[in-house]
Amino acid sequence: MLSTATILGITNWCFIYIAILIHVMIIFIMIKFRRELRDVSILLTRNTSLSALLLCIAAFVMISSNLFSGFLLHNIKFCYAWGLFYDIFECSIYYSYCLQAFYRLCRVIFYKKKFLLSYSLYTILIIGQWILVLALLLPPVFVNWYARLPTENYCLIPYTYIGPEIYHILLLYLIPLICLGIIYIWITRYMHNISQARSLAIAATQRIRNQRDLTVIKRILMLISILIGLRFPTVIFMIQGAITQSLYPLAYAIVGLITSICLILIGIITIQITSQLRKQFLNIFFHQNNQIQTETVPLNQRNTPVAVIAYFNNNQRSK
Repeated sequence: MLSTATILGITNWCFIYIAILIHVMIIFIMIKFRRELRDVSILLTRNTSLSALLLCIAAFVMISSNLFSGFLLHNIKFCYAWGLFYDIFECSIYYSYCLQAFYRLCRVIFYKKKFLLSYSLYTILIIGQWILVLALLLPPVFVNWYARLPTENYCLIPYTYIGPEIYHILLLYLIPLICLGIIYIWITRYMHNISQARSLAIAATQRIRNQRDLTVIKRILMLISILIGLRFPTVIFMIQGAITQSLYPLAYAIVGLITSICLILIGIITIQITSQLRKQFLNIFFHQNNQIQTETVPLNQRNTPVAVIAYFNNNQRSK
């Protein structure tokens, strides 16, 4: 009979596999329709999806090591490096949302400064984001924070290491949430002041775009809040480990399962809030139906009864 840990591991493995399929599909659509989707917002969405896909792959390998032979433990330094990759990819997801919010801020408030909306600028910012995340998360490797987890066959920073975990929570959760909150408040106050003044300087199209950008930031902020709320068990397990000096045996399995669900949600919500991506997604799935419907149109346009055509064909064959 399978143990609870094994059942959680298999379930987690299946969820991660689903998340990989979703994010591979998103990136495939963005690459296939890159000319139609050449836009700064799509570039930033691609960055988020790439981070999520890399995190899925890292988690998939760690879960596989846990379920099977523990192959990550054959080389302990490689195990530490893989744990570092996992944290880098996870942190990149949160900071990529900060870049998306910054782009919306520039579109609403600094829309007259075209260089703040340029494609090349955000390409550089994405590279800078990855360098920043690497610089923030690389030092823990040199101070030996990463270790083999006592109940798992992979390596991460244990929840019982209170100081390192607080450092991680600040970097991964609090800083991105604070940045997103500041940007959201900034845009909200700006739009409120504009509406109070009833300024005619801003065109109607610009006001509509501002409202749309504010809606997108709301959804991003809601998504980040959901992800942080779903990761709240990590904090609970940390407190429990600090008080009792021992960790719940299924702590990492439970957190891993929640992470897999979060990655699936990221993919689904990304498709939902990105109109261009959603349009291409629907076109791919309903393309065959549309072709079948369009093939029947010419017959109707000629107004030729089907019975007459059948009668004509029968007469031709009889002759």
